[in-house]
Amino acid sequence: MKHRLLSFLTAALAILLLLPPLGFSFIHGAIWPGGFFQVSGSAGSQFSSPGWAAYNLTCNGRMGRILVKDDITGKALLNASVLGHGQFVIALPHAGDYSVHAVGNTSLVCTTQIWKPYATRRVQDASYIGSSALLLLFAFLLWRWWS
Repeated sequence: MKHRLLSFLTAALAILLLLPPLGFSFIHGAIWPGGFFQVSGSAGSQFSSPGWAAYNLTCNGRMGRILVKDDITGKALLNASVLGHGQFVIALPHAGDYSVHAVGNTSLVCTTQIWKPYATRRVQDASYIGSSALLLLFAFLLWRWWS
């Protein structure tokens, strides 16, 4: 009886460890609603991402440059020219805050969407390693129980 209870608890815990990365995608859905905003040289826009994701940025306006920057690391993710209309897809590497700015003396109107956010790599790795270890323990317990 003890082995059955222990086997059940081990299997249940292994399945529970798989839920965070799987549930993250289901909870956050395929597309996050974006925004409609104006960026200029002095004023930009900030946004947050719930995890690593694809960021769809469409800008219209005059000629200018658009800069998307990771506020945590300070790294520029996109520094591109816009000639009337520009559409860009950027990979957001982690959960966190980002900003969009127009470089120079220009003003652009931009729309955004975040596509398919996923849990961060560390969360996924920890979940998969933990659940794999528990499933191996479950298999060992079943083997011991049947022999």
